[in-house]
Amino acid sequence: MRLVSRLLSALFLALCLLAHAPLAAGAGALAEIRPAALAGTWYPADPSVLAGSLEAFLRLGRGPRPEGRVVALVVPHAGHRYSGSVAGAAYALAQSLDPPPRSVVLVGPSHHFPLPTPSIWPSGSFDTPLGAIPVDQALAAELTKRLGAGFRREADLREHSLEVQMPFLRLALPQASLVTVLTGRPDLAQARALASALAAVAKDRPVLLVASTDLSHFHPQAQAQELDARVADRVRALDGPGLLADDAAGRSEACGVQALAAVLMAAKELGATQGQVLAQADSARSTGDYSQVVGYMSAALLAPPPATPAASGGLDDGQQKRLRELARRAVEAAVKGQAPPALPQDDPALLRPGGVFVTLKQHGELRGCIGAMVARRPLAREVVAMAVEAALRDPRFPPVRTQELDGLELELSVLSPMQPCRPEEVRVGVDGLLIEGRGSTGVLLPQVPVEQGWDRRQYLEGICRKAGLPRDAWREPGVRLQCFQAQVF
Repeated sequence: MRLVSRLLSALFLALCLLAHAPLAAGAGALAEIRPAALAGTWYPADPSVLAGSLEAFLRLGRGPRPEGRVVALVVPHAGHRYSGSVAGAAYALAQSLDPPPRSVVLVGPSHHFPLPTPSIWPSGSFDTPLGAIPVDQALAAELTKRLGAGFRREADLREHSLEVQMPFLRLALPQASLVTVLTGRPDLAQARALASALAAVAKDRPVLLVASTDLSHFHPQAQAQELDARVADRVRALDGPGLLADDAAGRSEACGVQALAAVLMAAKELGATQGQVLAQADSARSTGDYSQVVGYMSAALLAPPPATPAASGGLDDGQQKRLRELARRAVEAAVKGQAPPALPQDDPALLRPGGVFVTLKQHGELRGCIGAMVARRPLAREVVAMAVEAALRDPRFPPVRTQELDGLELELSVLSPMQPCRPEEVRVGVDGLLIEGRGSTGVLLPQVPVEQGWDRRQYLEGICRKAGLPRDAWREPGVRLQCFQAQVF
């Protein structure tokens, strides 16, 4: 009897150690099914009821598709009755992706268990009332290895920041596998490490990143809206470090701030240039209580649209490379006092008249930018001329010196023809602007509002400042606004 008691005690101790020890993903990890622990409380357990409510959220969330390639999404994680309609805007966009992602990496905060390092579910599947979602075991193992992370089973099992997303993912992306990442307390160094690992595993793969977070908690609605607006601004600017700084200073709140910051930085590494808020609301819409609300937001993190192929009037990769090399040789020759490079004569696309801006940067900071708005000379000749102007004759900067050449970065923006446009038609991240009024003129390239994190109104105010006009001059009847697009490389 004593022997049996000892065996049972040893078995109990082993099970306790197994439950509380971090497990490395890989051959030794358990390939188990994570149960749908919150079904029936945070969302309906009945499959038909759940599918019907999700379909309603997706229908409500469908709208004009944002311009650009979707790199990542931001979604709320309250119970579906509170934030399902906001989440639906993001998942409706995910449902429209063509081709659809093969894997989703879902990053959310651990609400109930302290985590010194991220926890990644290693293998098996995630159960939902609509069917199981398989773990992308290879991706999970690679991410775990890059992070030196582990797996805390007890942290994952009832974590709502992950589970409330799974029915949406099962319905919107039925063929996708899933990797979940739980994060701990806010920490910039850890967020940067996670961002780099996420970017590395998602690069050149059909992978969608998803950050799970709610916004401010239990403030009067007016105060909550101020806090949440700051988070939205950081999301638009893809500013993960700024988001963490705001959170630490009490200027904003997001329970998933670490997850969100990491995904913002990862998306930026993957080519995203802006965030676009898809939907925003708070719990008062469901509860009627405006005295203490919880904020919700969904957003898309977007890379610029693919470059226009040569067949439809743009420049292909080879032509872009030739112009970049031509611009660099022109700058180097001008700085060294040498003759300009010979112009290509064998490509009609480079011989057609074209407007172009040449931007020079040093260590990421502007070093010169000059351009020609109107297509008067062959594009290749204009590139050489504007490259030399930007290097030597931008009045804001001294001429580029020989010792700066090695670190000089060049960016070319080949312009489309100008078209008159109304303020409400301006598309941030797509349209450049030319404003004329009161005898003044100003130009901003399409990438400027993205780099500054501006929305449309801020963009319009910015073009007015560039022209030396009052910031609301774009509203005046005598002020003329024109839009153009640019192929930037």
